[in-house]
Amino acid sequence: NQSATMPSKLDRELTDLLTKLYNIQEEVGAQPKTSDEDKQKKAENAGTMGRGKKAEKKGMRFLELKSSVIDQLKTVHELLGEQEKRNTGKISVASGNNPKDVIAAQATIREHIRSMHEEWSEMDTLYKNEAR
Repeated sequence: NQSATMPSKLDRELTDLLTKLYNIQEEVGAQPKTSDEDKQKKAENAGTMGRGKKAEKKGMRFLELKSSVIDQLKTVHELLGEQEKRNTGKISVASGNNPKDVIAAQATIREHIRSMHEEWSEMDTLYKNEAR
């Protein structure tokens, strides 16, 4: 059982490697120059990145959006299947080939696609912010 204040050998090695990586990034101009102390602090804090309450909320939001997009894709797929049956004549007018129903179904499909596009854009933004 490791003490919370005493870093393990693996933690120290990881911190050393991250510090070296930050040095390389500075040498190639990918990052602005910082002191060795700042690099050390940044490397030590790398283990906690993406694990706080804020990150958890963003992660939950991402998963909610993903579930919503998947559900809407399934709905659109079902509606498109029904539309295909109508177009091939497999559904009679009496069982749902009413032109008003067709127009309503197409409007529903468009609405789902618009909504999925918005949610996808939000997911993309969340992903890009987390990937930075």
